[in-house]
Amino acid sequence: MSASAPSSGLCFARPELATRGALAVIAALLAWRLVLAAFVPLVPDEAYYALWAQGLSAGYFDHPPMIAFFIRGGQMLVGDTALGVRLLCVLSAVPASWFVWRAAEETLDHPGAGALAAVLYNATIFGFLGMTLATPDAPLALFCAAMAWCAARLVRAPGPFWWLAMGLATGLALQSKYSALMLAGAFALAVLALAPLRRQLLTPWPWVAALVAVLVFLPNLVWNGEHHWQTFSKQGGRVTAQAAFRPLFLPEFVGSQIALATPLIFLFAVIGLLPRGARAFRMRAGWALVLILLLVPLAYFAVHALRGRVEGNWVGFLYPLLAVAAAAGMLAPAPARPGWLDGRLGARLKRATVPLALGLVLVLGLYALFLPVPLGGAKDAVLRMTRGWPDYAAAIDAKRREIGASAILTNDYQLTAMLKRQLPGVTVQQFDERARYAFMNEPPVLEQEGPLLLVLSSYRSLKLIQETFGDRRDVGEVSRHFGDVVLPPVRLFRLGRAVPPAPIPAPAAP
Repeated sequence: MSASAPSSGLCFARPELATRGALAVIAALLAWRLVLAAFVPLVPDEAYYALWAQGLSAGYFDHPPMIAFFIRGGQMLVGDTALGVRLLCVLSAVPASWFVWRAAEETLDHPGAGALAAVLYNATIFGFLGMTLATPDAPLALFCAAMAWCAARLVRAPGPFWWLAMGLATGLALQSKYSALMLAGAFALAVLALAPLRRQLLTPWPWVAALVAVLVFLPNLVWNGEHHWQTFSKQGGRVTAQAAFRPLFLPEFVGSQIALATPLIFLFAVIGLLPRGARAFRMRAGWALVLILLLVPLAYFAVHALRGRVEGNWVGFLYPLLAVAAAAGMLAPAPARPGWLDGRLGARLKRATVPLALGLVLVLGLYALFLPVPLGGAKDAVLRMTRGWPDYAAAIDAKRREIGASAILTNDYQLTAMLKRQLPGVTVQQFDERARYAFMNEPPVLEQEGPLLLVLSSYRSLKLIQETFGDRRDVGEVSRHFGDVVLPPVRLFRLGRAVPPAPIPAPAAP
């Protein structure tokens, strides 16, 4: 490819400048992540996963265990603080960026492709926030980026080491989140579809790689087998085959990905997957590989979106590959018949892609850090997840002490996690879904000394509560506040001791 490649905010005519520029941008974003990780309060899901780190296990009710080990590692380094909970997720952005960089270098025919792809990944909203918050998406993205690099290397120069590395990365990704199975399945299809990979099936190494992946994933499989396949059942419950046809979720899904990728990175990723984008790849098989690895999981999500909502973060494990596709779209040489992308408008869009994405990341981070004006009132996601928890927990605990309750019961895992974190030394338990807390050495709910304070965030469990506690008294409600914004209240009840279950009558004598 010519040295006069289109500009995109980094100097591609001189690869050494592109490398230095990319490293500077990635380092600056890493520092920005660390600031946000230290000073933005934990969101409820992070507080919940931080509970997992108190009782390390081979599996949990919701997900495989990798995030618990990431959180425990950070806590061992800097303590049980917001930064400690998030630290290893933030630092994992460094190897993830390197994997994306190498995957782009292996597949794209341009000396600055790796630098551009790594910057694009970090500049997406998901690539930035997903590697800042302590959720399973962070280790998942890390190991899926490793899978992308291994897959790219196997297409270009297959060998035993890369097959073993692919098996290891796949097993670790599965230990992070089960959605890695979609990327593994897409790679299996690519092996069948692409001649450089298909020929490898005549060697033992693809089969050894599959065995390595299974062995790495085996502890979670064993744990699930010992716990009635809880995690598989929960995640399998998201399947919408029996749900009503509701196609309005599809545009919502597409819109969320445009926002999380940022509009121009999304645009160039689409272009990179088109035949025009194939011109940026070293070989046709590399383009086909990225196409298969992206489109197979996306096809599932599109079908899901016809009947149910696809949460924006569900697709995050594909963003390392999306960054490679976007780099291809930006670096593809002009076709024989130039189009609008090869004129002034296209050049301006390429120059604006990275600055626009970085600007959005900066603004979003500043908003999360300072929240000067709640944009959406009580529906503002940042406010709703991060603000007002200390005073809120204190008000609930004041009511507990007022009625002389020995413990607080809830019916929501996020509320439980936040109250546990804000009220150390106070017994807080979720009344229902006790399987979530099997890793904790907690006394059974029904053995708690009465009276108890019930914090009811929804009426989902009301019937169960009515059947279990004969003595119930409404003692008011508590709302969470931030400035002038008041979030919906929770209802408080004083509960007496649990009613023992009625004895089962003995069968009548014949």
